[in-house]
Amino acid sequence: MRTPLAPPRRITSAELVASLKAGWQTLVACRRASLAVGGIAMTIGLALAALALNQGLAPLVPALVGGFLLVGPLAMVVLASLALGVSAGEPPTVRTLRRRLDAAPRGLWALLLFCLLMDFIWLTDAGTLYSFMIGERRDTLLHMLPLDGATARFQAFSAVMGFVLANVVFAVSAHAVPLMLRGERSLVRAVMASVKAVATSPLAHGAWAALLAAAIFASLLLPPLLCVALPWLGYAGTALNRTVFPE
Repeated sequence: MRTPLAPPRRITSAELVASLKAGWQTLVACRRASLAVGGIAMTIGLALAALALNQGLAPLVPALVGGFLLVGPLAMVVLASLALGVSAGEPPTVRTLRRRLDAAPRGLWALLLFCLLMDFIWLTDAGTLYSFMIGERRDTLLHMLPLDGATARFQAFSAVMGFVLANVVFAVSAHAVPLMLRGERSLVRAVMASVKAVATSPLAHGAWAALLAAAIFASLLLPPLLCVALPWLGYAGTALNRTVFPE
């Protein structure tokens, strides 16, 4: 991957399915590490949801859960490192993970900071919108759902903002993160390649993004699902990247 990047391949739905199969195989190969990563993400999500409920901000919980779509590249760094290590015959250990992260270019961390900034913007805007559209304490589990007009309007408007930011993050990071872990040293080249790949196969990547969003929001109803879904889709995303940008 240190040679100039080739143009991205156009992908089909069949290749998405193949990537999911490859991702599952990787999950099985390093299930302990995978479940640990997924469990950490689930714990963080539950802690944020509990904090929102305790503060009387239950309608904000879907926005907090959706924030995983913006900070997903953080998890992707760990999961892609594990997947690349497994494919190279390396044991899925902390030492292997640390070695791969130490070898990552500095631009990767700049990209992750950008994703964190997007998440901060989304949550800040959602909080401001909450104060204007609801502006009162709501602290039950049912208040997380759009069962009344004010909550429905608030969550609809915050979803629109989140949709825009999530698509920006997806376009710039979906392939840039695994590319940089595979050896691409330039942040600019990796981001441009990622955006070009998404533009080359918009329907396939749109379906992939929708699957990611569905898995994240399904975890709102069944949190343990995230323990499996997050690493599975992370590994599948790495396999998809190797399909779009073959060695």
